[in-house]
Amino acid sequence: MRVIKLATVTLTITLAAAVVFIALKQPPPIPHYEPPPFEQDAITGIPEVPVNFGYSELDAMGNFTFGIAGVMYQQADGSLNAYFNNPIENVVYLMCEIVSPEGKTLYKSGLLRPGEYVASLNPQSELKNEAVPIEIRIYALEPEHYYSLGTITLDNILQPY
Repeated sequence: MRVIKLATVTLTITLAAAVVFIALKQPPPIPHYEPPPFEQDAITGIPEVPVNFGYSELDAMGNFTFGIAGVMYQQADGSLNAYFNNPIENVVYLMCEIVSPEGKTLYKSGLLRPGEYVASLNPQSELKNEAVPIEIRIYALEPEHYYSLGTITLDNILQPY
């Protein structure tokens, strides 16, 4: 009888220790994902871009297309006329980020729905009035769950005003 009680006590302690161990080993909860905001200055339609901005629509390996100025002129107020466009034929949301060689975000759009564009981007920090190499990153997101559908990276030069 004493052996059964000892075995029961040992089993109870072992089960309690296992429950505590399992509770402590649970993975942390997945943080809540907050998708990027939509562009406040989005315009519905197709941008009318001056010829000297070198605007073109580019194909992202058949997954989506986007339009953007090829020549990026910084304006006197620090803004950038990028004419970033998400053509109506797309089924993705697009966002544009312009980054310095050091990885600092200089300009960033909000999300654009298909058929929207933003003519100008506002600076995210103080900029010098000089030619600077930049990296343009175009992010494509699936509209329902905001899953990434790819990123396109382009090298360019930010031109002074």
